[in-house]
Amino acid sequence: MFVACQNAEAKFLIRSLAGKLRIGLAEQSVLQALALACAMTPPNQEYPPKKLDVSKDMSAESFKSKCDNMALILKTAYCECPTYDKIVPVLLREGIEKLPEYCKLTPGIPLKPMLAHPTKGVQEVLQRFEGLKLHVNGNMAVKRAQIHIDGKDVYIFSRNQENNTSKYPDIISRLDGCKTEEVKSCILDCGAVAWDNEKKQILPFQILSTRKRKDANEADIKVQKTFHRKEELLKKYFKEVEGQWCFASYLDTSIMEEVQEYLDESVKDATYEIAKRSVNWLKLKKDYLESVGDTLDVVVVSGYIGKGKRTGHYGGYLLACYDNESEEFQSICKIGTGFSDEMLQTHSDFLKNPIIPQPKPYYRYDQSLEPDHWFDAVQVWEIKCADLSLSPVHRAAIGIEE
Repeated sequence: MFVACQNAEAKFLIRSLAGKLRIGLAEQSVLQALALACAMTPPNQEYPPKKLDVSKDMSAESFKSKCDNMALILKTAYCECPTYDKIVPVLLREGIEKLPEYCKLTPGIPLKPMLAHPTKGVQEVLQRFEGLKLHVNGNMAVKRAQIHIDGKDVYIFSRNQENNTSKYPDIISRLDGCKTEEVKSCILDCGAVAWDNEKKQILPFQILSTRKRKDANEADIKVQKTFHRKEELLKKYFKEVEGQWCFASYLDTSIMEEVQEYLDESVKDATYEIAKRSVNWLKLKKDYLESVGDTLDVVVVSGYIGKGKRTGHYGGYLLACYDNESEEFQSICKIGTGFSDEMLQTHSDFLKNPIIPQPKPYYRYDQSLEPDHWFDAVQVWEIKCADLSLSPVHRAAIGIEE
């Protein structure tokens, strides 16, 4: 590809592969391009290939249909086995039609999980599933933990396919006591939560974030976890162990009043479709509810220059609250979500004027939060939050006893 590049094409090729283009290089675009290449030049040919461009012998409509069919096969295989190291050799050797035979669910290869579609209120849920039988979970804020069991080998991956196996030695040590002897290999899409063994209750989501990212020592772990999944097969092959493994509570009903009552009690939180955010699975968390949570009035004190799609704007901001006693602006959080493109443009334009060369002496913050630009305290934002937790870096309310 480099040999074929002309003028500035090499620069954009490198930026595409490195993910540094403003528009990014979407995974779906790569898969679609790979399907198009296979449709145009069938890969499982002897060298030199006799058919370089089969589209010349087909109508535009027929070729498009062929591309779409191949793209569906390729994308489905990639969802189940998301590694080009396995897919591309099969393409070259067997052709794209054989992918389903060779590239399947494989323990040890992390999948792109199904994601729930967020909703802002009970009525939206009821309207979507009116007349249908619902399966409602009284869920909790969790860290996705995709557990792969392959004989004696166990791997744990994050929502983003990061290998977190060494982060959760306590989960691994407990698996044998939670599964039956019939289980030889499986892939579990679970949720890990912080668990208080003494009070027998789930702890705030932020507590789990204190866990070391790698090489955690089970003897040093004070925050215990439980993980859950809600399928009938799990209940057949796995058993509940208090404080270690449990199935989430649920309600099966088609009566809307029962759904309303159940959701009121568990405000925190179909078919499983890998790598999709499906409207058949809705999540109703207090973070999204319009009637739950509270707002804070905070001041914007600094900004972080955006990357990728946010190049040319601030991608995040450091916010602070005012302490009357100390007369300080104390950092309370960083924020980078909830902005439309128009909002990003508006804030970036406005905050060019109050830029100051260094923080005011009454700004209290941790050095690890050093931004790209400091601002004079001239704009107040109202932000909504679901929970407040103690922070090891932010300075809001520091020194105040619980």
